[in-house]
Amino acid sequence: MKKRTLLLVFLLGYTTYSQTDIDQILEIGITNAQRFSEDYFAPAGEALVNNMSNGWYTTAKTKKLWHFEVGIVGNLSFIREDKQSFLLRTQEYENLAFSDGQISQLVGNALGTNQGGTSVIISEAGSALEVVLPGGIGDAEIGSLPGGFVQASMGLIKSTEIKLRFLPKIKAVGNAEIQLYGAALQHEVTDWVFPLKRWPVRVAALLGYTNVKGFYDLNTSSGVPGSDQEVELRSNSWLLTTIVSTKLPVLNFYGGLGYYFGATNADLLGTYQIQNGPFASEIVTDPIRVKNKTKGVKATIGARVKYGFFKANLDYTLQNYNNLSIGLAVGW
Repeated sequence: MKKRTLLLVFLLGYTTYSQTDIDQILEIGITNAQRFSEDYFAPAGEALVNNMSNGWYTTAKTKKLWHFEVGIVGNLSFIREDKQSFLLRTQEYENLAFSDGQISQLVGNALGTNQGGTSVIISEAGSALEVVLPGGIGDAEIGSLPGGFVQASMGLIKSTEIKLRFLPKIKAVGNAEIQLYGAALQHEVTDWVFPLKRWPVRVAALLGYTNVKGFYDLNTSSGVPGSDQEVELRSNSWLLTTIVSTKLPVLNFYGGLGYYFGATNADLLGTYQIQNGPFASEIVTDPIRVKNKTKGVKATIGARVKYGFFKANLDYTLQNYNNLSIGLAVGW
């Protein structure tokens, strides 16, 4: 019996829920389900942190006191083929075997898919059940991950600028809700070192933080007997980077070299009564809690054009999941 649930629909909060069966995941046993979920969700959590750490800057120049800017930022992170599957080794699980007898096999994660379906057999206490492993979030492999938010900035004293980003709590798919907020401080060092004032470029540093929270009510959609069923997501991303930009009047070029790190927590909460297999009729509470951490170095290069109060930018970032950012803003 098919049950539809949200499996990291909150991957930046805009898209879909999977055809994954809650009961089938739990039917392989809670220990096995936890182990499987860690590998299944890891690339999705990494991609989310990577995506969130982009779009913070378009120039090293900080604004004058109380000058401000507000606009929208869109990110598109690209998923490599090797990030769409993982190697499942049955020896790392309890009483689990592939239906075709293999001891290890590449299977699709949340960003991938299982062509033709991949099944395992769970054996416990003389009882056995064949379970089809879930495919990815969509019906096909996910090649890119979009994201977007409103971002504003204002000049403070001492060549410092504060930036805020925000996505209000919105309804996504079904009973899903998502919200995003973040803050950053950018400081220009060009003004503090006299020789640097003569350079044709500006130099700055930035520290930024972004948080995403998501919620999905499963009580009316999971089809699995139980109560208080929900999925919760909490993700945070930090960025520490240097910024260099030109001083041209209209078209400017900018770039940065930085370090990012963060974590994503995805929890399946509530009570669930398993329907089939060796663990049938067993009631489990808050069965799956997954935490993934990621970190890395990133390099960005981009361009910004200014026409009066209007500004537009485009940049590309080399990182674990390469990213394309585009922004439109107004300000002075």
